[in-house]
Amino acid sequence: MSLTKQFSIGFLFVLLLVFFGTVYINVNSFREYVESQLSSHSQDTATSLGLSISPYVGDDNGMPIVETMINAIFDSGYYQRIVLRDTANNVILEKENPSTPEGVPNWFRDLFPLNPPTSETEINSGWNIAGVMSVTSHPGKGYAQLWENAQSTFRFTLLLFIVGSFLLYAILRVILTPVTAVVRASERISARDFSEINDVPHTKELNLMVRAINKMAGILNKQHNELTAQAQSYYQSAYQDTLTKLGNKLALDNRLARLFADKEMAPAGYLVIIRLSSLGHVNETEGGQTADIYINTLAHILKTKGAQVNAETYRVRGGDFVVLLENANEERCCNFLNDLSDEFMAQTLPVYTHGFAHIGAAKFNELTNKNQLLENADAALTTAKNTPKRWQLASQLEKRISQNEWREHFDRIIRDKAVDIVRQPVKNFDESHMYYECFARFRSNDSEKHLPMSELIAESEHLHYSGELDLLILKKILTLLAPNSSENVGINISPLTIAERVYIEKFINLIKQHANFAKNIVVEIPEICLQNAPENVHYLAESLRNLGSKLTVERVGTSIAAFSHLRKLRPNFIKLDGSFTRNIHKSEDNQFFVRSLVNIAHGLNITVIAELVEDENEAQTLQDLFVDCVQGYAISEPCAWPMA
Repeated sequence: MSLTKQFSIGFLFVLLLVFFGTVYINVNSFREYVESQLSSHSQDTATSLGLSISPYVGDDNGMPIVETMINAIFDSGYYQRIVLRDTANNVILEKENPSTPEGVPNWFRDLFPLNPPTSETEINSGWNIAGVMSVTSHPGKGYAQLWENAQSTFRFTLLLFIVGSFLLYAILRVILTPVTAVVRASERISARDFSEINDVPHTKELNLMVRAINKMAGILNKQHNELTAQAQSYYQSAYQDTLTKLGNKLALDNRLARLFADKEMAPAGYLVIIRLSSLGHVNETEGGQTADIYINTLAHILKTKGAQVNAETYRVRGGDFVVLLENANEERCCNFLNDLSDEFMAQTLPVYTHGFAHIGAAKFNELTNKNQLLENADAALTTAKNTPKRWQLASQLEKRISQNEWREHFDRIIRDKAVDIVRQPVKNFDESHMYYECFARFRSNDSEKHLPMSELIAESEHLHYSGELDLLILKKILTLLAPNSSENVGINISPLTIAERVYIEKFINLIKQHANFAKNIVVEIPEICLQNAPENVHYLAESLRNLGSKLTVERVGTSIAAFSHLRKLRPNFIKLDGSFTRNIHKSEDNQFFVRSLVNIAHGLNITVIAELVEDENEAQTLQDLFVDCVQGYAISEPCAWPMA
């Protein structure tokens, strides 16, 4: 039972005792007063009536007068019994009314009985005693007065009881509100929410208690912020270029390692190299400060243009920059290069003797070799110097599917539900399964082969089919889940789906329609969504939480954006970006950064998953760094959904 209920019941019990005790004592005291009044009244009547009839008692002719005088008194109703006896104790005259009063409940008479006394007086005839008269007052009038007094007392005391109850409620609120606030603050602290209590009470004891909790929350919040700041600082020093604040060569190497290790996500897109054409001349003739301005000018252009297409930008050395365009087809890439070219052409300072910058780009997919990709992009960069637009695409060997053909494929896939699901387990180090991440494979026209996922993902985003495909995948997974299944399954949502609230609503409604499976669903979203659509991400997280589903933020660590969102978002899981996992046993920098991320996540009760784990050395190092779960080919390869 809660403290509020205990206090309330205790105080109400005391008030009830006071209430009924007050009523009983007051009514009982008034009963004694009424009895004394009845006794006095009967004695006065007996005396006065005895004096009045004394001349006629003993005279037979006077008896009618005696009876008339007694009747006049008796008929008033105030008397229960009047008896006149002679000296031999013979009854001369007797009058009696029924003893039961009207309008008074029997239980009240039993609880507060009235016992009116009988008063006697001697009747004298001259110097001789002619008889004795006894008078007993009727309790009816007394009961009526007593009942009326009891009702008045009850109403007044009830009013006081009600007022006292409201005062009790107000006092309890004053006392217990800070206590409840402390309990909630303690629960928030256990959930790693270190917000303080704003309403500090003035009562000394409660004030001290609330201030103590606030002090503890402040200390924990400071420690968490210091840990977060430390991780951010290390990320910036290890993976950011100090001049441009872009990712550096180490960040690019990690990114490419993850890109080509992620076999299931089927990477596709373009790697673009941009080189400042006149950096050497500017540095020699204008000095290092002007060269830095030249470099920052290009960095600003790449940040601005790259943000428009969700590109990742790195400065690898000197005047060389790299832009990664993931899930972009050739048309999007060419449009991006033309935009950059137009921007570069506008930079027409005389100091740029060899032009502002030139660009080379090469396409990649899941089959691309990293070294070959860089060679192709570098070859295109060399050729770009002599092209009118100063950009060049590397030669493409594979046959391209037209956009009309892709539209036909997407319409057919959605219509025929031409999707297969494979899954890969996310395991704890004790070999138990946390959940299975699901991957989609879309069937081609012959229904035996699957379409190339690298191109399919890029074209689905370009042609705005991502949302419908995500819904199709979720529907397929829900049909595969067995009733009463205890297995949890993860489904990836594309950034374009997250960017459109209408598809989030459809996604949530689909889970609501299968509410019995809601607890088995784990939704995975990439970290980039925290930057591009934070409001939608928080809306999705809250909706999933209400349904009992879980949320994973993947590719965490590729930027510092996640640090500012994790505390508010509170996902159930985060997945470390694979660039930190690859060969982590050989990289102290990555180990230090992963350890910092794990400390932050565990401080928020978030489970940490490492993906793309390819060998036992990586798994052992991750376990030593207190990572909770692992996923990758070293743990288990993706396999078909088991048949029921």
